[in-house]
Formats: sequence, C-alpha cells, structure tokens
Amino acid sequence: MKQLLTFFVIAWLVSGCGGGTQSSLPPPHVIDDGGTQSTTSDTTSSRKTQPGSTDNPQQALVIGNSHYEFSPLTNPDNDAKDMADALAQMGFDVTLKTNLNHQAMVDVLDQFGKRLRDTQAKDSVGLFYFAGHGARSGGENYLLPINNAQITTEPTLKKNAFHAKTVLARMEEDNKGMNLIVLDACRDNPYEGSRTLTRGLNRMPPPVGALIAFATKAGKTASDNSDGRNGLYTKHLLDALAGAEHQRIEDVFMQVRDSVNEDSNGTQEPWYQASLNRPFCFGGCQ
Repeated sequence: MKQLLTFFVIAWLVSGCGGGTQSSLPPPHVIDDGGTQSTTSDTTSSRKTQPGSTDNPQQALVIGNSHYEFSPLTNPDNDAKDMADALAQMGFDVTLKTNLNHQAMVDVLDQFGKRLRDTQAKDSVGLFYFAGHGARSGGENYLLPINNAQITTEPTLKKNAFHAKTVLARMEEDNKGMNLIVLDACRDNPYEGSRTLTRGLNRMPPPVGALIAFATKAGKTASDNSDGRNGLYTKHLLDALAGAEHQRIEDVFMQVRDSVNEDSNGTQEPWYQASLNRPFCFGGCQ
C-alpha cells in the first residue's frame, strides 16, 4: 500500500522522526515541475535538479505571491525562495513557485498531489507553504492569486480565490503520512473593498497526522515587514529553522510564536494546531 505524506502554511519542515538522520535521506533539491501555465510569464522562480524524482519521502510545495494587481506585497517572493532553500537544506525535495494566478495555483497543486501519490514511504512528510494575501468569508479561508483585481466582494472572493480547505483535502487524500501546512497569508487589505469585511484568517482544525500554522491568530493581520527582506513571521521561522536540528516541530513553532510576539510588541501572535500521530523533528529525533 502506498504511504504518502503531505506544508502549506505556513511554515516547512523536517527530516523524519523515525530515528534517522538527514544524511540518510536522498540528496535534497529544489525543482520546478514545469508547464507554461504554471506561473506568470515574467515571475517564474525555480531551480532544477533531478526533476520528477519521488525517491525522497519529504516533499514540499512552496508558493510566494507578491505581484498582486491590487495591493502588491514586498516580501512573499523572498519568503518563498528563502523557505525553499531552508527546506532543501533539511532534506526536502521542494517545488518552488512565485506569482501565480488562479489557474496556475490549481495546476501546481495538481502536480504536487501527483508527487505525493508517487512517493512511496511509510514515513513520508508533505509540506505546503504559502506567503501572500489571504482572506476569510463565512468562516472559510482563501488564498489569493495575483490576479485579484476582480475580487471586490465576498461572492467574487469565493469564485476567484483558492480555498485553503482544498489544499488540506488534497494533501490528506494523496498522502497518508504526515501533512504540514504553513500560511503566512494574513496581510492587511487583500482585495479592493475588503476593509468593510472581516479581516484575517480563521482557525482550521487539522485532521489526524497534520499540523497547520498561521502567521497570526484568528481575525488578525500579519506584518509584511516592508523594511526587511522577509515578512515578520517568515523571518522568525527561518531563524528558528536554522537552529532546529533534532528539535520537535511543536517546540520550533512555539519559539516562532514567542519571537514574533516579542518583536511586534504583542500586536502579532502566531498560532498553530496539531494532531500529529508520531514525533517529528528537524534532522531526525534523537
């Protein structure tokens, strides 16, 4: 029986906790699954090594959307690229995409689902990371593609944005291992007219075997940190990952929460929910 595994949020993460070390895994790499419709023509960001390989039980899809038609952002491109590098260093095979329109987001999730299905390992880990605009409507969370000029109301949000539950459901279906989602997607003013609507994202209870991390708590917005290279949340997540070898994933996200809360003077408090059925540590649990 195939044993699969699935990021995004939001954040990334680790070598399996089954007692192995990072050096025992196949060589990590950052890939692009290809396809002319998978990214906008002038903003493709990818690195290729062994494209199509599914030997590695740790697979990640990393997306960063900055070049929005309405309310562009400063850092998601950098956030995605730096996160992809960090995950590759920790043993993941990473598919990196930037500045995707709605159809491109659908396409890359389909490609990622196939990679998860083709990965055969009982200790598999799938990770989805997204940096960009996010919004909620009717208690549901949506990730915004860069062609957001047509999103002005809640009905157009539901029609033209990417439902976060789609990511979670697809990973759960295609990967029977561990699924990790990291969403740095709570920036302010995600689409025209949104100031009259509910801001921020809503909690998403994870299924068994999954962890979901958000850049800030429900109903609040996160800083794009326009004076730095990375958004505030991803900046501290990268710092935590740099020293995370052999740390349990829950400890890493607690560190990120405390660091962001302190750096923002209490205005941004990340949170995560987990229903993991086995330990998971960066670089393997000792």
